[in-house]
Amino acid sequence: MTALGSSLSRADTVQPLEYTGGMAYTQSPTWRSGNRISSVKLRCQRTCSKGVRVMHLQAVTTWSPALKKFLLATLLGGVVCLAALAVGWFGLLARLEHTTLDHRFLHYANPGQASPEIVLVAVDEESLRVFGRWPWPRDRHGYMVQYLQEAGAKAIVFDILFPEPDTENEEFDQTFIAALRSAGNVFLPFMLESTAASPAPDAPGNAMLPVPMPQAHAATLPMPGLAAVAQGLGFVDLFPDSDGTLRHLPLLAQVQQRTEPQLAAAVARAMLGAERLAPQLGVLQFGNRTVPLTAQGTMVINWHGRLEDTYRSYAAGAVLQSFLERQEGRTPLLPPATFHDKIVFIGATAAGTYDLRVTPLSPFTPGVLTHMTVLDNLLHGDFLRPAPLWMTLLTLVVLCLGTSWSLMLVQPHALGVSLIGALAAGYYALTVYAFQAHGLWLQLALPGAALGLTYALTATGQYLTEGKRRRQLRVAFDKYMSADVVDAIMRHPDGIKLGGERREISVFFSDVAGFTTISEGLTPEALVVLLNTYLSAMTENLMQHRGNVNKYLGDGIMALFGAPNHEPNHAVLACYAALDCQIMLAAQAESWRAQGFPAMTTRIGINSGQLVLGNMGSEKRLEYTVMGDSVNLAARLEGANKEYDTRILLGPRTYELAQDAIEAREVDHIRVKGKYEPVVVYELLGRKGELSAQKQQVVKAFEAGLAAYKQCAFATAERCFTEALQWDPHDGPALEYARRAAEYQVAPPPADWDGVYVLTSK
Repeated sequence: MTALGSSLSRADTVQPLEYTGGMAYTQSPTWRSGNRISSVKLRCQRTCSKGVRVMHLQAVTTWSPALKKFLLATLLGGVVCLAALAVGWFGLLARLEHTTLDHRFLHYANPGQASPEIVLVAVDEESLRVFGRWPWPRDRHGYMVQYLQEAGAKAIVFDILFPEPDTENEEFDQTFIAALRSAGNVFLPFMLESTAASPAPDAPGNAMLPVPMPQAHAATLPMPGLAAVAQGLGFVDLFPDSDGTLRHLPLLAQVQQRTEPQLAAAVARAMLGAERLAPQLGVLQFGNRTVPLTAQGTMVINWHGRLEDTYRSYAAGAVLQSFLERQEGRTPLLPPATFHDKIVFIGATAAGTYDLRVTPLSPFTPGVLTHMTVLDNLLHGDFLRPAPLWMTLLTLVVLCLGTSWSLMLVQPHALGVSLIGALAAGYYALTVYAFQAHGLWLQLALPGAALGLTYALTATGQYLTEGKRRRQLRVAFDKYMSADVVDAIMRHPDGIKLGGERREISVFFSDVAGFTTISEGLTPEALVVLLNTYLSAMTENLMQHRGNVNKYLGDGIMALFGAPNHEPNHAVLACYAALDCQIMLAAQAESWRAQGFPAMTTRIGINSGQLVLGNMGSEKRLEYTVMGDSVNLAARLEGANKEYDTRILLGPRTYELAQDAIEAREVDHIRVKGKYEPVVVYELLGRKGELSAQKQQVVKAFEAGLAAYKQCAFATAERCFTEALQWDPHDGPALEYARRAAEYQVAPPPADWDGVYVLTSK
C-alpha cells in the first residue's frame, strides 16, 4: 500500500473486508492523480496451502471527460495526418494541387518581376495587313534582324520555324542567311520528332542520364544554311500536364546520342557564359546558376503574368517600316534605342499563324510567352521550388491537430470553428506569401483536404457522442417552424425572446384560385390529401430557393426571402421561386388529374421593403414573423391578380431589385384597398432572356398601348391592345386595358385624371 500511495492521494478510506473464503471485494475507494481518476479495488485471496490471506490492489483506470476529448481529438488528427501522407506519397491529389498552383499564378503572379530587357516583336494582324499575308518572304526576316542588330540588340530569338528553303525565292533565303551571319547573335528553333515521355533516370535507354528527359529519334532542324550561321539552336516543343495545362518544361532532350537544349536554355547558356549544361540529380547547372528540377526532370515555369501585362511588344510591321525609313535617311518609327541591349523574341501572334496554349494564366496564351518566361526565370534565378517533404509533414501535423483540438476542446463551439477558419486562412496566406516572396510552392490541396477531413471526422465524433439530445430537440422544432429559424434558435437559444429588427426583405403570398369551388367538389378526406400534396410541393420549391415558409393560411402560403438569414438577392430568389412554382403546378396537373383531382391555379404576390422581423407574441407563446406595410401590399398584390387575370404580380421595390435578372412588364398604377398611396405594379413573365418570340410581341404591343393610355390617347391605346390580343387572345392585362380604353372613348375620364386605378376588393 505504501508504494501505491506514494504516487496517489487517498480520496477515501478502505472499508474492512469480511473474508468469506475464495475471493471478495470491498466498496472501491478512489485515488486521484492529475486528470486521471483511478478506481482501486481491493481483492483478498486465500493461499490454500498456508491459509494466508493476501491483499492485492487492482487499479481500473478511468479518464476525465476533458482528457478523453483531448485523446480522441489527437487520435483523429493523427489518423488523418497519416492518411494524408499516404495520399501525398501516391500523388492522388496531384491534379488538384496543380489547380491550386494555377490559382496562385492567376491571382498573385507579379508582372513587375518580368525583366524589361526581354521584348517581343510580334507578327500581328496589322503587320500582315501592311506587309502581306503569312508566311512572309525570308528577306523580311533578314531586314528585321539587320535593324535589330544595328539597334544593338543583345540577342535575337526566333520562335518561327524555317525547316525548308524557299525554292521560289532563293535570293531571299540568302538575304536572311547574310543577316544572321552579320548579326552573330541569332537563335533559331527546331522541333523534336517522335518524342517519348520522360522515363525515370534508371529506365532502359536513360540509365546514363542524371535526370530524366524527353527522348526523340530525330529533329526537324532549320535549313542547313540558317543552322550554320545561328549562334544557337533549341527545341520549342511544349509538354503540357495531363490536364492539358502547361506548367512544366524540360530544359534538355535526348536526340539519338546528343543532348539538346530547349530554346530558352540555349539563349540562357550563351547569356550566362556557361560552357555547357550540367544536369545533376534534381538540379541543372548553368555555369554558376542552379536550376531546381522536379522528379520528372522538368523546370516549374514561374509565370509572371499574361503577355500584355509583362513584356513589351512591338509590331513586326513597325520594325520593317523603321528599317525602310532608316535606309531612306528618315527618322525611324521605332528608334534604335528601343532595342538596345534587349533580348528580342520574334514570333507570330496574328490569328491563324500560331498555336494557342493552355496555361494557368489563360487558355489562349501565345506559345512564345512560354519561351520568354522560361528565359526570364533562367537569367534572373526567379525559380519556383516545390516545398521539401519535412515542411509538408509539419504543415499536416499543425493543421490536423489544430483542427481537431479546436473543434473538440474549445468552447463555445463558434469560437472553435472560428479558430479553424483562422487556421485555414492563415495557412492560405502563408502559401501566398511563400509563393510571392520566396518562390516556394507550398502544397495547398493536400493540407486543405486533410483539414477538411479532420473537421468532418471530428464533427462526426462530436455528433455521435454529444449530439443526441440536440438532435431530438431539432427534430421536434422542425415540425413547427422553418429550418432557418430552428438553426437560429439552436445557435443562439438566448435569443428566444420578444422583439425584432428592421431589415429589407421580400414577402411572398400565394393563394389557390377558386379553392372554394374546388373544395365543394371533393370529400373532406380527398381535400386534405390534395391540399397536403399541393402545400408540400410548393414548400419544397420555396425552400430550394432559400425561402422561409412563415405560415400556411388555409390554401395560402406566406413565405419570407432574406429572413431570418441575410440574403442580398432576396428579391431575385423570390421571383425565381414564384416562376418555378408555376412551372411545378403545370407539370403536376396531369398527375393530379389522373388521381381524380382538379387542376389548380395559383396567384402570387411579391413585395419587398423595410420590415420589422423577429419573435412576436407573448412571453409564453412566440411566433417568428414580420410586420409592416410591405407585407400588406404583398397580400393585396396576390389578390390583384384576379383583376388582370395574371399569375404573379410584383411590387415596385421588388421589380427595382430584380429587374436585371427577370423579364417583367408594368401592369398598372393602382391604389389597393386600405392604402391611399398608389403604387406601380409589374407582372413577372420569366427569367431574363427566356421570353418566347410571341410573348415579346405581346409585351411590345402592350407597352405601346400603355404609353398611349397614360396620354389619354384611348383610340390608339385600344388599337395597340387589340394587336397584343392578336398575338395572344388570352393575355389578361391586354383584355382589361382594351375594355377600359373602349369605355373611356365613350365616357372620357375627368380632366384631373391621374391614371390611377382603384381596387375595390382584396
